[in-house]
Amino acid sequence: MDPVLFKAAEAGNIGPFENYQACSLNQLLTPDENTILHVYLKNQSSEPESTDFVDKFLERCPPLLFQANKRGETPLHLAARYGHSNVVKVLIDRAKALPADPESGVTKAKMMLRMTNGERDTALHEAARNSRSHVVEILTKEDPEFSYPANVHGETPLYIAAYIDDYSWGQEREKVIDEILTNCISVDYGGPNGRTALHAAIEVGDHVSETARKLLEKEKTLTKTTDENGWSPLHYAAYYLILPNRIVEVLLECDASAAYIAETEKRRTALHIAAIRGLVDVMKEIVSRCPACCELVDNRGWNALHYAVASKDSRAFKECMEIPELARLHTEKDDEGNTPFHLIAALSQSWGSVLFNDSYGFTKWQIYGLNKRKLRVNDIFEGDFAGMQKEILESLDDVGSGPLGRRTMAFKGRNVGRNKEGMDALTKARESHLVVAALIATVTFTAAFTLPGGYKSDRGTAILAKKAAFIVFVISDAMSMVLSISAVFIHFLISLIHGFELFDEKVAMKQLGVATLFTMIGMGTMIIAFITGTYAVLEPSSGLAISTCLIGLSFFFFVFLVFRTILKDMED
Repeated sequence: MDPVLFKAAEAGNIGPFENYQACSLNQLLTPDENTILHVYLKNQSSEPESTDFVDKFLERCPPLLFQANKRGETPLHLAARYGHSNVVKVLIDRAKALPADPESGVTKAKMMLRMTNGERDTALHEAARNSRSHVVEILTKEDPEFSYPANVHGETPLYIAAYIDDYSWGQEREKVIDEILTNCISVDYGGPNGRTALHAAIEVGDHVSETARKLLEKEKTLTKTTDENGWSPLHYAAYYLILPNRIVEVLLECDASAAYIAETEKRRTALHIAAIRGLVDVMKEIVSRCPACCELVDNRGWNALHYAVASKDSRAFKECMEIPELARLHTEKDDEGNTPFHLIAALSQSWGSVLFNDSYGFTKWQIYGLNKRKLRVNDIFEGDFAGMQKEILESLDDVGSGPLGRRTMAFKGRNVGRNKEGMDALTKARESHLVVAALIATVTFTAAFTLPGGYKSDRGTAILAKKAAFIVFVISDAMSMVLSISAVFIHFLISLIHGFELFDEKVAMKQLGVATLFTMIGMGTMIIAFITGTYAVLEPSSGLAISTCLIGLSFFFFVFLVFRTILKDMED
């Protein structure tokens, strides 16, 4: 395609094409075999107000309607992707005007709607992926009886819509799901690796309880449909849940027997997954609705209480012991004869000793019996059984693995994310922040004893003590001093906790965030102290004083520009 014609197609300018014969318009192609319509639709940043460009070219050259580029994309694919609903209507109306296929009897409009690109995506796939709810409404109402199949990646349009996790598209995403469920007579819920749209919605987690309700109202069997590893939607809820919501309640209301589903290989139930994640609220919900599921064990004979120990979250374990159905599991043995308290004893060097007290039964260690090595809980706790401890620790390596072998978010307990790279990155961040906080504290401390304007020789009091600018200087300097010292203290506290093996990276990150906030506010108050202190001294020379103040205030302008740039980059 000639560059002049390409630019004309981009801009929607019909003029340069008027001298071309209609039969040759579909031969004007880019290296990717994009036609005039492809070029035009790709370069419209918003929905075109007029469809004249598309109308006139389809009038002159009807084959453009079905012509695909190298990727197999028709104009309908692009119009659906970019949300040009008015163009979508024009394309469908043009196709409707053509005669139906004589053999199948299928109309040209439906044939176009069902056409797939190189990855077997239909126009509905494209519209769902980009949360184009208006386009989805048009497409599904035009061909409601067609069950849109999965593409080469195993994704159906409904799965794609459910898997979108962009919060800015939250409402559009919900509308897309509503339109597909409402308009399509036969809905395909499938996704890759045996997952369904319900699995995807739970993994994303955005307003998931309402999405789950809509899916389950249409197809109740989804709650018991498992992926290729045997993970049900309830497994996903127990694994991916971060903030409390009603998804577990919704799933169990639909079918409480989902709590009995165990994965294929390791035989873990959703209760096991919730236990290893330390999600006691989820465990309570599952146990209250399906108490008998507490009896289920994994392929090693571990019950939910064994998994609560493996989470290394002492708070979660103590709360589990307050749930009667779970507390009764404390004497149950695994295939090696180990009760949950045998595991605690083996892990005692890191955290087990916290739990060994009268209220949790350690003084009655006899009731836990012997394991297959003839060892009691007390023998393991007080003896030297490094080999056994090593074996148990090695057995925990994959205990928290997630769906499809993923390891992210597997542990909620004390050792969450405690890998060497994460620890090194956190340590380096703390060190740099500590230097900045200490520098601010040093500067503000020095400024407090070298007051602007000096002291009165007879009394030792500040000469400028009664000036408003000086008063603001003293207050802002004091604030900066307190905030920076507080930040230094937080960094010291994190190091202290780390030294006593009570380190929780999640808590440390929160404290680091607080320290960072204190440091940033300290910077601001230090600048204010500089401005007001300088102004108090230079007040007789108003021009110089004002100039200095403006230069100092430029700091806040630069900070604004930096944050604005960062936010813009994040959006892009």
